[in-house]
Amino acid sequence: MIRGRCPICSKTFTVAKLDDLPSFPFCSDRCRLIDLGRWIDGAYAVPAGAEEEDEASAAERVADDDEPD
Repeated sequence: MIRGRCPICSKTFTVAKLDDLPSFPFCSDRCRLIDLGRWIDGAYAVPAGAEEEDEASAAERVADDDEPD
């Protein structure tokens, strides 16, 4: 028995096996498509860490210093 809650509409569901709910972890195809649309529209984003940005900036400065004038 698998119990869950849809991350979009918060509806709870109970299924015997995952094959019984092909849109898992969503309760329906509608909620699955809403989530996909949010990713496509950029509503969800993975934040970049400050260290990653600093390393990228440092790499750009090194590349700029290597270019001849």
